[in-house]
Amino acid sequence: MYKQIILATSVLFFLVSVVGCSSNFKSAQTANEYSSQSALTSLLSDDFSFEETESRVDELVSLNVLKDEIFKNNIPETTRLIVLSKEIGAAQATEAMVSSQPERGAMFTELALRLFHSDRLQIIEHLRLDSTLSESEIIEAALNAKVPANKVVPPTNAGTEYEIVPLINSASIVLFQQPSERTAFVAFKEKDKTDWRNASPLHWEPVRSALSGSIVKLEPNTAYDVRIEIFENGAIVEEKLLHFKTRLNYPPINPKLVFKLSEIYRDGQLDLTKLNIRGDENGWAKIVGDAETPIVAGESDEYAINIGSNSYIIFENVTVKGGRRHGVYSRGAHHLWFKGCDVSNWGRVPTHFHKGKGYESINDIKPINYDAGMLLYKSGVVVVEDCQIHSPNYGSNHWGYGHPNGTTAMLIMANHPDYEKQGQYIIRNNRFFGTNKVRFNDVIESRSNARVFGGFMKNSAIHGNYLAYSNDDIIEFDGGQSNVLFYDNEIEQGYCGVSAVPNMMGPSFIFNNHIHNLGDERGVSWAAIKLGGLFSYPIGLVNIFQNLIYVRNNGIAGVRFGGSGAFWANIENNVIVSSVYNSSGYGFSVIDREKYADSKYINNLFFNKTTESPIYDANIDLEFLRNDLVNLNFVEQQIENKKKVLIEFEAVTAISNFSSYVGDKLVIGLLQ
Repeated sequence: MYKQIILATSVLFFLVSVVGCSSNFKSAQTANEYSSQSALTSLLSDDFSFEETESRVDELVSLNVLKDEIFKNNIPETTRLIVLSKEIGAAQATEAMVSSQPERGAMFTELALRLFHSDRLQIIEHLRLDSTLSESEIIEAALNAKVPANKVVPPTNAGTEYEIVPLINSASIVLFQQPSERTAFVAFKEKDKTDWRNASPLHWEPVRSALSGSIVKLEPNTAYDVRIEIFENGAIVEEKLLHFKTRLNYPPINPKLVFKLSEIYRDGQLDLTKLNIRGDENGWAKIVGDAETPIVAGESDEYAINIGSNSYIIFENVTVKGGRRHGVYSRGAHHLWFKGCDVSNWGRVPTHFHKGKGYESINDIKPINYDAGMLLYKSGVVVVEDCQIHSPNYGSNHWGYGHPNGTTAMLIMANHPDYEKQGQYIIRNNRFFGTNKVRFNDVIESRSNARVFGGFMKNSAIHGNYLAYSNDDIIEFDGGQSNVLFYDNEIEQGYCGVSAVPNMMGPSFIFNNHIHNLGDERGVSWAAIKLGGLFSYPIGLVNIFQNLIYVRNNGIAGVRFGGSGAFWANIENNVIVSSVYNSSGYGFSVIDREKYADSKYINNLFFNKTTESPIYDANIDLEFLRNDLVNLNFVEQQIENKKKVLIEFEAVTAISNFSSYVGDKLVIGLLQ
């Protein structure tokens, strides 16, 4: 029943979005409406007190200038929005009104979008980032305020039969318009070879009524054939033969656009928008750094590097220091590559602390937050490899003072306005780290966490990284999570390891990672992998395979998000060991209190060192096949201080394309 309710809600959500996209609202303002806008502009530009403004609003209503019923019925609210907007800006004023009365948030939003015509898109973006309004509430309020649908509804691929998005070492596949009763088996091969290899079957994805999944362990710049057999009720109903080519391991460079940093940079901010440095798909621009020429931002520079929307650029061996807010910043860019770069010493410095949180000024309303070594705003198709991001000017508070606020190594906002350029982040072989005294909020943080287009969004691969030292999550997947891969990473020293709350679309894949030594600056931790929010937001699947998890507290745990602590996960072939125990919820390999029926637990070694036995709260589908290894001796000799474990299993444990073997032994933990 739950599944039926969720599926219906999810499909309705998607249909509403598609209908919104197809609608074409035209701005057909009459001369009277232009006159009304002129009167409003005059009112908004004048400096009245609250009482004077209320009188002026009332006058405009009586003269039928503000003729909409929403103004006539909400004169005090209209007045308050106008007065507050003069103090803190239209977007912040709208957010403040929404926060003060969440039950009237949609009305406040529509009112603000009608009042502040030139600030509409900024208001919508701000509410998506920092309000509790649902996406459907924001869209409905915007359409009621006659904001063009293509300005508010995220772009979709409506009408597409299938989609393949190749990265460098992987590719995602989505088959649209598929009923939930169907399953799809996938095989692939290099184009010029004959040996087919099995990939993992595609997973049902209810938000778009699709079958979706990823092929991994591919070679760069290689053409592949894909064979997909679609079954329904045990019989093949369709077979597809598709083709794709993985991306280059290094971009094509235009030799006329190769710049030595020492030749184009003197001091302060490196502003590529002023230098007009950009490439195209046939030849990227390349900026080459050296140890003698670091980019050092000036005190008033918001960012050390401003990319703007310039695209097709690779930064190689560039050292970046400073930036009042961010080290590297882009807005609406795509096809960016960072190789061998070093980013440090960015972010605001608190001069005032209140309840444990740092403020740049005593007059600031909000604490320091979201200052990032790299903030790539609404930017997609990005590679970050062999880089270091470390040593921010300020860290963050811990949970003892409430939700952590502070700096982050990378802030992910992959929702580029162009559908074809959304997501597609490859973050590989980097070291992002703080210290015990100066910790990030999250090491890799996402925004729009409760939106389908939040975080990495889709079609991304994060692998081979060392990520450490946060007071909250080491990495946030929160958001769309459609074919987002996280593998072969080592993470430690955070309150939580991987957050996948909520999964708004899926499927995502967390496999072959080493998660250990968790704890914030107090030594307090919650879970290695955090899930939840299943019944509050569109439903998405998280796959968790072959991770080696050794922590004091919990392994995988559900937390309440939007009122729901349930999650949907396939959890297979993991080794999860906890060292402390408290029956109230500490030291569990899994805490799955709501036990969603479609979740699967197959062949996992669960163990608690204190009790010397498995401790979990979950419905197990297949117990660990090597019961002889579930003991303290094996844990201490083979798991403690190890980055991988090799265990001999029967073939039943193999997950096609995702499992790796050394001889006849399955690799649990890091592949490299």
